[in-house]
Amino acid sequence: MVAGHDEFARVLDAARGDERIVGLLLGGSRGKDPAFVTERSDYDVYLIVADAATRDEYVRIFPSVRGDLVEIFVFTLGSFRRHALPGSDSEWNAYTFAHVAPLIDRLGGEIAGLAAEKARRDPDSAAPPLLDAYINSYYRAAKSGRDRLRLESHLDAAESIGWLIDFLFAACGRVRPYNKWLMWELRNHPLPRPWSEDRLAPVIAGVLQSRDLRIQQELFRDVEQFARARGYRAIVDGWQQNLPWLRGEEP
Repeated sequence: MVAGHDEFARVLDAARGDERIVGLLLGGSRGKDPAFVTERSDYDVYLIVADAATRDEYVRIFPSVRGDLVEIFVFTLGSFRRHALPGSDSEWNAYTFAHVAPLIDRLGGEIAGLAAEKARRDPDSAAPPLLDAYINSYYRAAKSGRDRLRLESHLDAAESIGWLIDFLFAACGRVRPYNKWLMWELRNHPLPRPWSEDRLAPVIAGVLQSRDLRIQQELFRDVEQFARARGYRAIVDGWQQNLPWLRGEEP
């Protein structure tokens, strides 16, 4: 990784001396928290230039391919504005920009603002369908368990956890972290009660590792209370007929 460090230093030095490069961000572990950096950590460099002609030039100046120690992604300012936003084909990359400060921002803070925007979600539009998807997956898991379809039940329970994490963060206006960063996120940027690291980590592990429906029922009761407090009563009440069973109040 010494070669990677030297190459990144060269790229950063060149970018700092070039006024046509309006922004530069470092993604991955190296951009978010040095504690996660290992000898195998690469450098994901997001280079932002003003227009398409300049972008084509810098793609030639800084060529890179997947797997390079220093991988350089060159964006125009317009394409970077759209990158990783909800509904885009790069939405999966949104968490890359959470808690990341630009190393170069020649636009008076605009690059920092665009990065921060990618890590936000609108609770009113994002959270309700995610909550419904969580309840649906949990319902399917419970039904399959009741019908002694153990593998199918376990798969649905596992899928419900992904929807749940998406919902909890979206309800708080935040993008879901990558799984590698979930515990770090809960520790350093906590969710509101009851979703502390100490609460959420064991219940996730319990659902993924156990076929005990009582764990999912307890989790659902907490989710329901949280969802109602956040204003998503209509989504929960859409399952009105099944709520007693989902809570574990009926066999």
